Amino acid sequence: MYFFVSLCILSIAVIASKNIIHSAFSLLIFLLHIAAVFLFLNAEFLMIIQIIVYVGGVLALFIFAIMVMNLREELRHKRFVRFSFIGLAVSLIFFASLYIFLSNVTSNQNVLTYSDTTLLGKLLYSYYLLPFEILALVLLIALIGGIIIAKKTPIERDGK
Repeated sequence: MYFFVSLCILSIAVIASKNIIHSAFSLLIFLLHIAAVFLFLNAEFLMIIQIIVYVGGVLALFIFAIMVMNLREELRHKRFVRFSFIGLAVSLIFFASLYIFLSNVTSNQNVLTYSDTTLLGKLLYSYYLLPFEILALVLLIALIGGIIIAKKTPIERDGK
């Protein structure tokens, strides 16, 4: 578990990378490590929700936003570079206070004695199957629509 937590802390590449695709990939790695931490904490449902919602949904939304944006135009503007040292100082203060807070926390080892993940899965795939499938279809339509909107014709790529 400490291995995954240490890799989560080392995932500063999400904000440190200059390439936005590399940042999105680092975010994917970070979210998967958080899911692994949930697994080690015996929270299987939270692990699955982490993977489905955040890795599958939110990260896909970020990728669509990257596809729609004009990256060359955005990279020319360096508005916030002069504030990087202030951001670094604030983040160091935040992580130091978080470390101090978490070092003083005590917990019960046997808090979770019963896991109803199987009951929740049976309920989701039996009683709520139709809304679940409708949601999957809506997300598929949104995915295809995002690709069509982001796709540029050969005339637009040449700059004419």
